Amino acid sequence: MPTSSRYWQALETHAHIIVYRSDIAASPSASSVLNVFINDRYHTSVLPQDRAVDLALCPGKKTFNVSVGQLSQHRYARPGVARGVSPELDIGERYYLEVTLDAQGKIATRWAPKSEAESALMRLNLQQRTLSRVIKERDCPEVIYSISPDKLYVSQQGHGMELSEPGNDVLADLVKTIENEFYQIDKLVVRNHSEVDEILTLEHPLSQMRTNTVATWLVNSEINAPVYQAEGRDLKNCHDISSRRYDDQACLKYRRSVDVEVYGVKKSTRSLH
Repeated sequence: MPTSSRYWQALETHAHIIVYRSDIAASPSASSVLNVFINDRYHTSVLPQDRAVDLALCPGKKTFNVSVGQLSQHRYARPGVARGVSPELDIGERYYLEVTLDAQGKIATRWAPKSEAESALMRLNLQQRTLSRVIKERDCPEVIYSISPDKLYVSQQGHGMELSEPGNDVLADLVKTIENEFYQIDKLVVRNHSEVDEILTLEHPLSQMRTNTVATWLVNSEINAPVYQAEGRDLKNCHDISSRRYDDQACLKYRRSVDVEVYGVKKSTRSLH
């Protein structure tokens, strides 16, 4: 879980697939290396001395391939591939893929129940780092920094859009955190969903104005990102359940915070290869 501060909360953005081996350590196949591919892209190899690896992945369904290699061979070789499809992966959830090899090196995989997998993992070594330059998928944010609007904007009966003096301190602290935690930044996206009444919505796109303010501040900060985006959506009449315009799903789905999504590679997950 990402580290939060007194100014903002860092939100989880990935699901986790834990791939673990249940073949007997003394079997002939125990010296084999397992190569793991997600959506046909190489992600990591599980070495013989390690028996499990945690893959952080963007949400959604994934195809997976598990193949066997030998330490004396190139680890990207893919003989005897076992293929499958993951469940729908949800952010923050953990899924367990059990892999077994028989004496002939034939692979079998199955999605194991949580209690069974966690019991098995207590007896296994979890691999601490990946062997690939493909650390994580990068089509979802690496982390989302979620900030309360009250900490950012000058108070105007809940409709402030001008950055306050404390808001400058919040963003300065956030910039330092991003610079300390990230090796490479691909994109920054600022999002906000604010509750407004119908009249205010017609006069001022509050959510978009709020995200524009923060995005502009970040563009002029020390962060070096090639792409900045500001996306806001006003939520109308969420307090009025009798209104025909009441959008129950939208009102329940979206946070009211200002979210700064950072796409890129964190220093802690950068490949050593």
